[in-house]
Amino acid sequence: MLMAYRTYAALDSRFTRLGRFQPAEKALELWWSGSGIRFSCAASSLEVDIESHSHQQKPWMAVFADDAPVARFPLLPGLHRYPILTGMDPDFPHEISLLRDTQPTFDEEGPVILQTLITDGKLQPAATRAQLIEFVGDSLTVGEGTVGPHAASEWRMAWMSQAYAYPAMVADALHADRRTIALSGWGVWRSWDNDAAHRIGNIYDRLCAPTPGGDIPCPDTLPQAAAVVINLGTNDSNAILSAENQQDASYEITDCAVELMNQIRHRNPDASIVWAYGLCGHALEAPLERAVDRLRNTGDLRVSYLSLSDCNGNLGSRQHPSHEAHRIAAEEISAHLRSVLQTTERGNA
Repeated sequence: MLMAYRTYAALDSRFTRLGRFQPAEKALELWWSGSGIRFSCAASSLEVDIESHSHQQKPWMAVFADDAPVARFPLLPGLHRYPILTGMDPDFPHEISLLRDTQPTFDEEGPVILQTLITDGKLQPAATRAQLIEFVGDSLTVGEGTVGPHAASEWRMAWMSQAYAYPAMVADALHADRRTIALSGWGVWRSWDNDAAHRIGNIYDRLCAPTPGGDIPCPDTLPQAAAVVINLGTNDSNAILSAENQQDASYEITDCAVELMNQIRHRNPDASIVWAYGLCGHALEAPLERAVDRLRNTGDLRVSYLSLSDCNGNLGSRQHPSHEAHRIAAEEISAHLRSVLQTTERGNA
């Protein structure tokens, strides 16, 4: 018998909320990449009603079963029903994650909304995960170029997937939940086209400023992260080429990086903060390392810098690092996080 589960029950313990959200919301709203729900289900079929209000750059959703990506699909404007899993064995339960797979589209009239789950099985709470990892970044963090043909050059949500990018792989390796605040083209100092307004620090403390309805303070009651991984600087390395004085610009980048890490520290007092940079070159390594050193010199020893391996032309679509390049980055980030989180645990013992 088919059962309908209304997902907007804010206190429904069957659903683990992922991403940024308003705790008192009346609808289950998905603002950023990786936002969604996690639950357990043994059923032969699972469908979902989803509401979307984007007409050009349509958002995509991703479905994970036991941490493995099993489906991706774009959303049509309006309220529609989508099949998630069909032809399953109802005797075998699976942990299901239903996530927004792409960033805010800039033509949305509001967030994606999960309305109802329809299944012939029974929903149960998913197993609790001990850690939450937050990822702050740009196109690398939202997974631009991780899917699609190598020759694809047009800017489309179809070539963007966090399901195949390093944040999902890192969270999987550490068996952690993840939360993302990232926008393609944005920077820690300036965007790829040298726009000073398009730096992540300008919007980090807002729920989701690019989307109508989201330019409000981010709630202070959201779960704190055990670790925050920042991957910014790639777009700034293009913007700095237009600077009249690149040395002055370098120190401005350091100041902006320190400011962003202080914002992150305010929201996550006990987190290990890692600035991971280098997947697309190391041009700005010096000012970013300088920012980390400045904070460590103030006594914040839970801040560290990680130099990532350059993808060296290992590209996917949109001339961005490939899924394989993301896998290598994920291994480096995961190993670093294991080290710093173990150090934190020993320090608290």
